[in-house]
Amino acid sequence: MVDYELEAPGVYVEEVETAGPIAGTGTSTAAFIGTAATLGEGVSLGRPVPVTNWTSYLGAFGGFAAGKALPFAVRGFFENGGSFGYVVPVADAGDGEQVAGALDTLTRLPEVSLVCVPGIVDVGVQGKVIDHCEDLHDRFAVLDGAQADDPTDTDGVLLQQRGSLLRPDGMAALYWPWLRVDSPDGPAGTLVTVPPSGHVAGIMARSDGRFGVHKAPANEPVRGVRDLTYHLNDTEHGVLNHAHVNAFRRFPGRPLLLWGARTLTDETQWRYVNVRRLVSYIEDSLLQGLRWAVFAPNNTALWKALERTVTEFLTRIWLSGALFGRTAAEAFYVKIDEELNPASTRALGQVVAEIGLAPVRPAEYVVMRLGLWDGGARISEG
Repeated sequence: MVDYELEAPGVYVEEVETAGPIAGTGTSTAAFIGTAATLGEGVSLGRPVPVTNWTSYLGAFGGFAAGKALPFAVRGFFENGGSFGYVVPVADAGDGEQVAGALDTLTRLPEVSLVCVPGIVDVGVQGKVIDHCEDLHDRFAVLDGAQADDPTDTDGVLLQQRGSLLRPDGMAALYWPWLRVDSPDGPAGTLVTVPPSGHVAGIMARSDGRFGVHKAPANEPVRGVRDLTYHLNDTEHGVLNHAHVNAFRRFPGRPLLLWGARTLTDETQWRYVNVRRLVSYIEDSLLQGLRWAVFAPNNTALWKALERTVTEFLTRIWLSGALFGRTAAEAFYVKIDEELNPASTRALGQVVAEIGLAPVRPAEYVVMRLGLWDGGARISEG
């Protein structure tokens, strides 16, 4: 901006700030809700604490304690590639009201993209986590499957749990079986059973960093694990995969692998974890990156600026291999015109954009409607 007053008649040149490129939001920050061994100085129940490594967790919450799944999950997260997260300590992670309070604090942390309640398999509590992720639409629930002697029993705890957690938006995934890791205080060779959600969140963070959020976090080794509590055969795994329960497997000559990437939904377009997380990443990046347009004059100049900015961002996404198509035109489209923004819409101070993506193949588009107005922004999916 010019820093002088325009007094004399003449021609003046003024530099103005233009809309810059949209920067992608983060996808690898995990939040853990659970019961810790101790609370360090300045740490309070129900308040998120940032942790950057296992040592910082120890400083805030002490070490391991009998019956506490939280420390094993956090250590598994960092062992498998996680680099930053939040821990929200509660007195009882099985108490739905306490978890609901912890989730409310996480609404104030937009950088969170993965949410875990390690060791909790109660569908009431897990349902609250899924609802939280659906409401915010910028994060994904990583859930533990219930331990079961027969995982393929349709009347058993695991598949009954799965049936109770299905949602149309696919903002969660269920993982099984539980893992066997070295005991932190037992004799050498002693193993303890721990839930998988923390290790899975770490694998997701590692995969995001190496390949991008568009790559399915599957066929990935799980670190820091000695064994599984149950070794599936191909037939059993087929049943679980069809039921959208993601499994760990051991194959001859291979390390323990995470071998599944399905979400908890029966909706075809949101069937895969990577597709759901990719679209959520794009939506969140658009909402964060287009705030400059709020309060701008709602005219064709704004529409063209929005179209250019969104197209440039999606082109980068396509070039990274995240969208399917031989050309950018096959991979996505952006529409901002008078048909979407008639006089009645403009009179309300709103601008509407329609964005179509092909994260799987050109014939299947995920269509998003982006709305901007002086109160903020919102994206709806179709």
